Amino acid sequence: MTSKAEQTASKTTDAEPKFYLHELREHSQKLFGVKPEVFDGAVLGMKDIQATKTEVKKRIDAFLKKEVKQ
Repeated sequence: MTSKAEQTASKTTDAEPKFYLHELREHSQKLFGVKPEVFDGAVLGMKDIQATKTEVKKRIDAFLKKEVKQ
């Protein structure tokens, strides 16, 4: 059973247009406030060649919160 928040998030994601990752990368500074290199790290391993801005933003936020290993 899913909660209302999950259903709302699912509907929002479904209605949101998808873009090719290379297009989002070209505008990563303007859209997400990160350099293309950070964008590359965040989407590394994504199997889909298209994604919504929301999906990519979540991946970037998670990527930036990762602990740096020394």
